[in-house]
Amino acid sequence: MSNCGVNETAWPSSRYAWFVVFLLVLAYAIGVVDRIVIGLLTQSIKADLQLSDTDLGVIQGFAFSLFYAMFALPVGLLVDRWKRVPVLWAGVLIWSVATVFCGLAGSFAMLFLARVFVGAGESTTTPASSSIIADYFPPAQRAKAYGVFAMGGSLGIGIAYLLGSIAIQVAAGIKEWTPGIFGAFREWQIVFFVIGAPGILLAAVMAFAIREPLRRGALATTEKISLVPLWREMRTNRLALVTIMLGTIMNVMIVNAQLAWFPTLFFRVHGWTPAQVGNVLASVGVPFGLFSALTAGWVLSWLAKRGRDDGPVLVMGLQCVAWAIFGTAKCLAPTPQLALAGHVMTSLFATWAVTSALTALNQITPNRLRGQVVAVYTLLTAFVGVALGSVVVGVLNDHVFTDPKGIAPSLALVCFTGGLAGIALLAYGRRAYLAAVIRGRDFADVT
Repeated sequence: MSNCGVNETAWPSSRYAWFVVFLLVLAYAIGVVDRIVIGLLTQSIKADLQLSDTDLGVIQGFAFSLFYAMFALPVGLLVDRWKRVPVLWAGVLIWSVATVFCGLAGSFAMLFLARVFVGAGESTTTPASSSIIADYFPPAQRAKAYGVFAMGGSLGIGIAYLLGSIAIQVAAGIKEWTPGIFGAFREWQIVFFVIGAPGILLAAVMAFAIREPLRRGALATTEKISLVPLWREMRTNRLALVTIMLGTIMNVMIVNAQLAWFPTLFFRVHGWTPAQVGNVLASVGVPFGLFSALTAGWVLSWLAKRGRDDGPVLVMGLQCVAWAIFGTAKCLAPTPQLALAGHVMTSLFATWAVTSALTALNQITPNRLRGQVVAVYTLLTAFVGVALGSVVVGVLNDHVFTDPKGIAPSLALVCFTGGLAGIALLAYGRRAYLAAVIRGRDFADVT
């Protein structure tokens, strides 16, 4: 394996680098679609499989995060020591096939297992993509590239709601037109078939179209695989890394609680149908989510140009503020119109934490450890943020706010407490992050 960092080697052409980012955005978007479309199908799945809200929370959160977290470190090692492109497209293929198998589930156990493999495949996306971007773009341009990459999350959310709404509306017609193929399936199962197929095609495109980039700022390595360097790095920068990771976890926990249950809030509190909810949330999520993804990178670059080395911490903190104020308000809003107005406000900041985290982690971590550090970040956000967000709301629905409309205070409580906790954690660790940035300049890439 040739990983020599040759300073004289030119960076890839800007046009091709942005083409690669475009494919990474598509992969991220399709992954989010496959992950969250289940939020539009909760009522039907709950009735057909006889599940509780806690069961639904486990399937949406814990089942997905189980292998997503378990595979994080092995994937990180692969990303740092092997070719990243095969890791990436193989993950896309795995989660897409697993999504199709979600449509074959006839019980809690089968759906749980399929969701586990969706998480296993998606565990490759962030470590591989963030490392690829770092070697396709000079340091000064990375924040913008990460911001565009984060756009995949916003696109995925909008597409999930829109495609889910369309699939729900045409599912009955599909059964009628092809009774020999789909006649025995429920409409929610057909939705999984529809959304799983595009990822299989994208995996093939990525395998042929993305070239493995040269690793920069890293020397060739032949030493045995070991987690000791990772452990040493994490001890050295422990408070800075904990600050970034826990600040992100608070945001991710709230985001995943919203993705899992905000559509259901409209079903139970405001009496909307899944198709109505999908169309409206897509119309809000796509434009304002894209605005969030694009502005995150620009704001980080703007702060950096003005000498604010703590930019990622500040940007992440602003998203926590938005959740504590507007997230709480939209859950408790008395009308669907006010709820959507609050949703617009939270969508403006929807991807700021993820963009900030990727920028921060790659800024303070040596190249040879970036994949592993991002993998630890992925593991923690999955096990704590992704798993807890949806499960906590389900447990609150079943045992505290037991009325069907109790989903509103359940979601509001998660938004408010998670937002305040994130603000406190980020404020406490800001100075430690600044110290880590100064240390990181010692191994900064030479452009």
